[in-house]
Amino acid sequence: MVDWHSRWRLRHHWLLPGVDVTMESYPRNEIGVIQISKITVGYWNIRALAEPIRLMLEYCGADYDNKSYVVLGEPPNVDKSQWFDVKFELGLEFPNLPYLIDGDVKMTKSWAIMNYVARKFGKLVPKSEEETQRCDMVKEAYIDMWFAIKRMLFRSDGREVAMTNLLANDLPEYLCTFEKFLSDNDWMAGATLTYVDFEICERLDVLTEMKSDCLNKYPNVKKYKERFFALDKIAAYRRFERFKEYPIFNIYTNWGYKKEN
Repeated sequence: MVDWHSRWRLRHHWLLPGVDVTMESYPRNEIGVIQISKITVGYWNIRALAEPIRLMLEYCGADYDNKSYVVLGEPPNVDKSQWFDVKFELGLEFPNLPYLIDGDVKMTKSWAIMNYVARKFGKLVPKSEEETQRCDMVKEAYIDMWFAIKRMLFRSDGREVAMTNLLANDLPEYLCTFEKFLSDNDWMAGATLTYVDFEICERLDVLTEMKSDCLNKYPNVKKYKERFFALDKIAAYRRFERFKEYPIFNIYTNWGYKKEN
């Protein structure tokens, strides 16, 4: 039985100086493959792609640990060895971050992980073929929006130019589409809260961190985001110490590593 202090250290080891996160810190089986005995989400010590997975696990009441990896150094000389030292030691078929390990289940790719969590707990899955179709379409539309956000993060022509272009030119197309759909629906599938909402609402929250009034022209989208984060288990999680508002993205991106005034 792991006591609460040990569990806290496991979940938040990236906050503690001197805690070993190298290959030697992992238990291994008889053939040297790293073994993890409970649900574990591995990712950089940021929100980004892993936060929707964490939100789902919180909503489903799962007992899970975060395994966080820190990018050391300062751009352009950053060190990602905390992850690369163990990347091929975890028994992942497609080694990448984020990953989820649940006993013998070892998964990467965020949408695949979110689908697995929804099926495992029997929650957050579409309830009809029509809802499934909507989820599939929204995922594709969202991917286009996410690529626009990623372009902003890595554009080389300056942060202000990149953010202005994202908020003024790229996002309105996607937000207008969501605004129209949400005029008659509470969630992206329709009446049912699904795994897709966890991804979309996390990203909307990031956008409002970037510019607090960016959803004001889209009242249905704004209410949708507020409705999601008012869900009891989501609101409770975000009051706990284990929720980290920042960093959202890594130190080498244009925005989101630390909170700004």
